[in-house]
Amino acid sequence: MFVRNVYVEKHKVTVCPSSSTAKEALDLVRKTGYRCVPVVDTDTNEYKGQVYKVDLLEYLFEKGGKPADSVMKVIDEEDSFVHKDSSLSLALLRIDRLPFLAVTGDNREFQGIITHSVLMDLFRDGFGMKTGGYCFTVAIWDHTGAFLKLLKQLKSFNIEGAHTFGNGNELFRRLTFTISEDNEEVIQKLKDKITKSGFRVLHVEKIEKAG
Repeated sequence: MFVRNVYVEKHKVTVCPSSSTAKEALDLVRKTGYRCVPVVDTDTNEYKGQVYKVDLLEYLFEKGGKPADSVMKVIDEEDSFVHKDSSLSLALLRIDRLPFLAVTGDNREFQGIITHSVLMDLFRDGFGMKTGGYCFTVAIWDHTGAFLKLLKQLKSFNIEGAHTFGNGNELFRRLTFTISEDNEEVIQKLKDKITKSGFRVLHVEKIEKAG
């Protein structure tokens, strides 16, 4: 999946124009309640970086900055962006401690943002939280054909989401998958079937449909 499939488009994002003063930028973040907003060039729509409320307060009230100074003196994280055609895996690697990454076009023109909450929603989807069902966690010995063997046991079920954990573990991985089934007897039979096929069922949990 690519960033372009999930990002928040710019018309839905509060941005600080690069022509703003430090005071105007502080007023903006105070009004919106955000701790940080993207700064975008007033004329070219080029992404310039992020400006944090805490940095503005420090600049104006501790470092002797003037209210009329340009917000460009206070911006940070100038490289906090990904191209809209980048993979989500790259976004996950880069967002880390940041509240968001800007999404840009070929010439760094601002297209929108991708946030932690967007990425968390995708993670929740992998657990089938929108539809509910039963979530299995299964240990899979890391050998060729193991996933295919397990999937054959699930061919009669609708899989609502799946994740794998333990990348790089030479012995086994954990696979979580959620199936849209609400019959406990069926779930127990599936658990027994998976176990008899040589896999270890670590946990089974009922996932309630998100309201």
